[in-house]
Amino acid sequence: MFCKEKLFLQGVRVAVALVTIMVLANVVQAQTDPGPRPVGNASRSVCPIPSAKFPGDPPCIDNVQPPDSSGVDGAGNVIANGGNLAGFWFQALTVFETPAVVGPEPQTGGSSFPGLGPSFNAVSCFQCHSQPTVGGSSPNANTPGFPNGNPQVGDAPTTTQLNNVSSFISATGPVREARFPHAVGGSGNRAAVSAGAVAELFVIQGRSDAPANCLIDQEDFPTQVANNNIIFRIPIPTFGEGFVENTPDDNLMADLAQENATANNTNLFNPPLGITGSFNHSGNDQTITRFGWKAQNKSMLMFAGEASNVEMGVTNDLFQNERTVGNNQCAPNPEPEDRLVVPPITGDPRTITDLFNNFGNAGVASDISNNIENFAIFMRLNAAPAVCNFNSGLDSSGAAQCLALNASSQRGQALFGSLDPGVAGSFTSSAAPPTLTAGIKSIGCVLCHSDFLTTTKSQSPSLSDANFHPFSDFAVHTMDSSLADGVTQGQAGGNMFRTAPLWGIGQRLFFLHDGRASDLLTAIKDHAPNAGTNPANCTAAMGEACQVIVLFNKLPATSGSTGTPSQEDILHFLRSL
Repeated sequence: MFCKEKLFLQGVRVAVALVTIMVLANVVQAQTDPGPRPVGNASRSVCPIPSAKFPGDPPCIDNVQPPDSSGVDGAGNVIANGGNLAGFWFQALTVFETPAVVGPEPQTGGSSFPGLGPSFNAVSCFQCHSQPTVGGSSPNANTPGFPNGNPQVGDAPTTTQLNNVSSFISATGPVREARFPHAVGGSGNRAAVSAGAVAELFVIQGRSDAPANCLIDQEDFPTQVANNNIIFRIPIPTFGEGFVENTPDDNLMADLAQENATANNTNLFNPPLGITGSFNHSGNDQTITRFGWKAQNKSMLMFAGEASNVEMGVTNDLFQNERTVGNNQCAPNPEPEDRLVVPPITGDPRTITDLFNNFGNAGVASDISNNIENFAIFMRLNAAPAVCNFNSGLDSSGAAQCLALNASSQRGQALFGSLDPGVAGSFTSSAAPPTLTAGIKSIGCVLCHSDFLTTTKSQSPSLSDANFHPFSDFAVHTMDSSLADGVTQGQAGGNMFRTAPLWGIGQRLFFLHDGRASDLLTAIKDHAPNAGTNPANCTAAMGEACQVIVLFNKLPATSGSTGTPSQEDILHFLRSL
């Protein structure tokens, strides 16, 4: 009897061991986001950049990323052949990083600018756009210059103000702005917020530079969170924006038409993908708008002017009025606070001759121009991110490397698909079969995240008649109802968003419009979380991406030793962008 029991127990142990090995094997084989490529420590060693507008050497981070073999300049660089604006870009980089104060500016030699508040989300453009370098997206503690993570935590003037937003603002989370989908009335010194509008996180009361008689109340965020009347937006990277701005409407419309025709061609996709898309338009000239989460802004200058006013509270030549006023004693500066300056200025001994002698043409242009024009120039000439294999690490000096795509990333690229006529197997290649490289059939990601657009002529040679690869069509698409934010901007309704450009996603930390995802696999599946593997599951409420997600879900998790196209390959390709 004892021997039988012993043998039985041994059998149980063997069975448990085998199950454990199988479980562990499945864990090892599970697809995972390899994570952001490292930033490294490469710099042009020009910080602080001499600035005509802010000679007091404000904070400066200039951590450039490497170019790739195709000639793409890499994040953090000025575009090659920037023309006569290239020098202005370096001046504007410093302005982009300069913090705002309530004002008037302290006499510290020009290391800040006046106009912060009366309510605000951040104190500089750089705070929101810094990963992996200046101009990027939301930072964390691994981003150069942000050892404490999300800078908004340090921006809160008081502990009470920080506690009131602590349910969605944390040191480890993304930089966020908040909007109230339903209008909230004002009371006392608290501003009303109209439906869908931004509710700034903080107010200047409690800051040491706030006027002594300023009384202004923070929005009641705990109540709005409890009422489910709050949605969030995270910063959009600003790399390569000059290419986007310089793309003619006709090219965007032709690209969208090609996407729709391909997605709904039953010889390629059966059932058809059901992708349609549309463009948001300017109410002024009816042309296509293309910047912002709902493509609500027309140009870099408009984007800069709105962000300066809404995020920092700085009035400017495009947005001249304060959004909040408190007791009308919280705005000590003349309006607009950021404005064109024409030297010589009263009390300033400089002359135009002195300006040219001291600063050169670029310095004069930066100094005379308002801050938002500096911001726009910086974003317009910001280089596009390079394509570097997902496992591109650091070299012996600690600088980021840029390796060519390996076999897995190439399989992922084929699965993603291409509209570039120069790519073998592209949907637009004259010799393109329905399947791509090595017989790999695309699942259609590219039919929203377009990889091929062309600019028109530009005074900046690199932007002129240029092909570029943003991985976006800049159209707005209907998304799954779980992603809807209830906010309408222009023709983009509450469940519609601009296709997020994916260039640079290899080093991004947070995903989707509200930063809810911190890994790519979650971000992909959140496009249609209930899609499963059956095409019949897709409904209108699940958005235009549903059939693509079904195809993604059907892929094996990993390629294994056979090199079978897999979900992991797509993740590797995305982390190479």
